[in-house]
Order: sequence, then structure tokens, then C-alpha cells
Amino acid sequence: MDERRNRPEYDSSPKKWRYNFSKSLFTFWKNVKMYGDKNERITEEITFFKQVLDFFFAEKDELSILFDGIDIKVDKVRIRGQRQDDKYFEDIYDLFLSLCMSGITFKKGVRDEEILTLLGVMGKYPVGREPKIQAYERVRGDLPPLEHIEIYPYDPEESGNLPIYTPEQSLRRIYCSLARDFGDIRKMIDAAESIPLRMTERRVQDLISIVSNAKKIETLEFIMFLASVPSFEGSSESAFAVSMVIWSVLIAKKLKLDIQSVKRVAVSAYFQYFSKDKEKGYTALSRMDEFNYDRIEAALNASSRISDFSEQALLSDKTASSGTVSGEILKVAAYFSAVTRKWSADSFYKGPLMTRPQAVRSVVKLCSKGVFNKEISEAFFSMAGIYPLGSIVRLFDGSVCVVVKKFKNFFENSEVLLLDKDLSIGERRSVTAENVLDIPDAAGVVLPEKTTVQILNTFLDEREISNEKQQ
Repeated sequence: MDERRNRPEYDSSPKKWRYNFSKSLFTFWKNVKMYGDKNERITEEITFFKQVLDFFFAEKDELSILFDGIDIKVDKVRIRGQRQDDKYFEDIYDLFLSLCMSGITFKKGVRDEEILTLLGVMGKYPVGREPKIQAYERVRGDLPPLEHIEIYPYDPEESGNLPIYTPEQSLRRIYCSLARDFGDIRKMIDAAESIPLRMTERRVQDLISIVSNAKKIETLEFIMFLASVPSFEGSSESAFAVSMVIWSVLIAKKLKLDIQSVKRVAVSAYFQYFSKDKEKGYTALSRMDEFNYDRIEAALNASSRISDFSEQALLSDKTASSGTVSGEILKVAAYFSAVTRKWSADSFYKGPLMTRPQAVRSVVKLCSKGVFNKEISEAFFSMAGIYPLGSIVRLFDGSVCVVVKKFKNFFENSEVLLLDKDLSIGERRSVTAENVLDIPDAAGVVLPEKTTVQILNTFLDEREISNEKQQ
């Protein structure tokens, strides 16, 4: 590829200049955001950016970069994903998404001042993965009239493009994608195919972004409820893998690890148990290209997988973790996610079956015996609470219910959803932990799919549920 790009004829290739345009737009915007519009870097950037524009203006009067909710297109040609080593495509995606912008058109005759004005206004607003229509309105409101530049809002209702998802809707899609991918990856292992780490990393990065930018405690509570789902489309293994990812992210963020460390431990959590044969699984991972594999190899090596989750085995086996932060996080996440779901006889799992409150108490107990790291156990407990979300519990009046809001302590009120006799969802009730009792027989119980969907929908407002049904 590099040799082909160095050939003289490639200098006049529209494909090359589309890439030049997308990369230059991002680096230009980033430099204006960081350094303002008057410095040597900006002079260099605008000179190259105008050269790129002039290449296209030689044959047309305008050039557009467009975002349709999935891809980035330059001059109406899809470019995002063709060169996976170019991360700036993802950055441009995030930029357009967070500003709720569907496109920018530059017209022949555009002046340096107009370009700098546009990028300066865009640079005033933070970039993330939580799109807000108000962001576009603010950009539009701050822009003076530009004769040779037009910007367009991202309007899913009129354009038919993907909707702007709320964090809760995005979380459901991330969960489903990771769970479905897990089954597909297993098939790839059997077929000796390379594993698409890039897609997994992208989904994990989206999850981390939502956790990092969550403005409401309800968003984090929804994430924790998703981690409690016992199976996905009949697969306990898929649900277990995503549960491990979620708890790894929550614990690592609570410990204030840097973003790259959070990402590595979360991706490692996803792959740690994806093959019953540990060596076969790691061999499959090593078939990735060197660039991809190196990014998670260290975390995988730091987290020897637990083969027996019983207390006796954990106390006697000191090789279940290397003692690194990554390994200790995965050890707690794997233990809690494994002991709280019922497994088939031919699964990898060996050990006890517990309710979620029992499992929390077990983590605390095993921590005191030196099985789990104290700081990591405390971070986990502070996130999970006394009765973790998804716990099936009983009230003193005999009512059976599901915990849907975190219990911080025994005295503050939290919320539960009562279960009717047919296991459908009844009323919502506010109670204190003092009025809640664990139900040991509820360990491993799988609620009907319809009931789980009803519970999930309680985390969405009416507008969000309406959008869900339209998809």
C-alpha cells in the first residue's frame, strides 16, 4: 500500500485527496481548538487545507463532508473504515455526532477567515459520544453569515438516517452487539479466522464514553441492570462476557485508571472466557495482526482465568491472578458475574450458585481472607451497593420484587418493581434496605423475557420507548 501511494500517478488520485481532506479537516480543527487562530501551526494547516480544496475546485464548485449516522463521506464517497489505522476517522465521527451535524459544504472562493471562523466556533464545544441537538443550535447561533460555507443539522426524522440515541438506548445497542458478536467470534475460532478486535474495541470505547460522560445516576444504574441479565438469546456465555466488560469498566473508572487502561482491561474481560480451552482461545487471539494483539496481550497475561469459583479453590489457588491491577479487577468481575448465573452442565463454570446480595457479601468475605484486592473490592462494593440491581428480593409484607435503583445504605429509600403472580411487572415502590430480605432460592432464577423487557423499559422515558419501537 505504501509503495502504491508513493507512485507519481497517485498524487492526482481523488481517493488520496479525499483522505487528505478528512485528515486535514480534523487536524486543522484540533489545532484551532488548542491554539486559537493565530500561530505558526494554523498558517501551515490552512495552507495545506486550501491546497486540498483547490484540487477538488479544479473540477467542481463545492466540496462536502457528510455524516449519515454510520459513515463519513467526502465528495459523496464513503471513506470511514477503509484505512483502519487512521483513528482520525473515528474522531471526525465523534465530532459530527456530538455537534449533531450532518455535513459541511465548502464552496469555491472560500476565504481563510471563513474557515477559521467555522472551526473556531466548532472548537468551543466538547466532543464526546452523547449527541445533543442543542449543540448544533449553539454552533449555528454563534456563527456569523458565511458566504462560502454551509453546515447542516443531523435530523433523523427528515433524512431517514439513524436517530440520535439517548445514553440508555445506546447502551442497549452496545450490549446486544457485544453479546451477538461473542457467538460469531466463537465460530471464527473454529474456522481459524482472524478475530475483528477493532469492532470490539469500538463498542467498548462507546461504553466507556457513556460511563465517563453520564450526567445521571440513572444511566449508571441502567448499565448495572444490564450486567445482571442472566442470558442473551439463550446464551449464558454471551451475557457473562458482557457482564464482565461492564463491571470491569465500572470498577476501573471508580479506581480512576486512565482511559487506555480501562479500555485494555474491558477488552480483556470480553475475551478472557470466550473459549472453554484457554490455550485455544489465546492462540486464536494471537492470530490478530501484531498491532492489535499487543494492545491487549499484557492485560490478558496479567489475568490468569479462574477455573473454579468455589471458596476452597480460590483460597488454595494463588495463580488466579498475577496480582496486577488489571488481573485483580478481572478476578472480581469474573467471580461476581459467574456465581450469580445458572450454567449448563457442559459449561466452563465450576463453583457455587448465589443470589446477587450473597455474591456481594462473598466478595467482602473473600477479600478479608486475601483472595481479592481490598481497594478493588471496595470499589466494586461502592458501585454494586447492598442489594445490586437485578436482585430478586422479598419485602416484609411478603411481596416479591426486583431491585431497579441502587441501595447506598440501609436507611435511605431506593426503588423496587413488584412482581405479580404471573411474574409480570407490577407497581413501583420506594423502600429502605431494612425492609428487604434476600431470597436464597432466587439464585439463578431467570425471569421471563417479557418481564425483562418490561424492566428495561422502565429505564426509558415514553419518547425513548417510542423511538425503540420504530427501529
